[in-house]
Amino acid sequence: MTASEQLPLDLGHRPALGRTDFLVTDASREAIGWIDSWPNWPSYGLGLYGPPGCGKSHLSHVFAAKANAHILDDNDLRYSNPVVLASEHNALVWDDANEVLDEQALFHLFNAVREAGKHFLVVSRAAPARWTVTLLDLKSRLAGMPAVEIGMPDDATIMAVLVKLFRDRQVEVTPDLVDYIGNRVPRTFGAAQALVDQVDRQALAQNRRITVPFVRGVLKTFNI
Repeated sequence: MTASEQLPLDLGHRPALGRTDFLVTDASREAIGWIDSWPNWPSYGLGLYGPPGCGKSHLSHVFAAKANAHILDDNDLRYSNPVVLASEHNALVWDDANEVLDEQALFHLFNAVREAGKHFLVVSRAAPARWTVTLLDLKSRLAGMPAVEIGMPDDATIMAVLVKLFRDRQVEVTPDLVDYIGNRVPRTFGAAQALVDQVDRQALAQNRRITVPFVRGVLKTFNI
């Protein structure tokens, strides 16, 4: 680190997670339609799935606010009584549901939610029906649950995501800069997030404005 650089404190940033902050695009329109239609779902459960960084967690927070839902943590899934969980909360959300550690516990939770007349949003990278589980009753529950995908972004979506990611960090960027980055970043949400994070961190460390020449230098050293 040169004398002109500062070590940025890893304070993170607070993304805007409200309903009006969510970017409705062709890739996400069906998913946001399901969230907006709650509680008029045809089933007690809904699977929401898609690639990393596509907005799944954002939508889970939108749903939690709309439904006054409880977002499950590891302790809930491992140690809580499923009947109590279902009875005490209006709805449940399991975000980042990519590994089933206790199939029996999850099966009982599905049953408790259904019997209590509540709703369960399951958010994961793969469709729940495609999860690798051995408990046949749980496999049946997962296969029978409606699921909606947030797809990969198109060019317009990537541009909009870049603007949002910078704004989440309280950084205003010019259209020329967004076009420059958007034409070079891989078409994945994860790549956009990684690049914006690196640009922001290096700008803070070097006390530099985020411009096209600055981003050009970051791109030369950053492997997305």
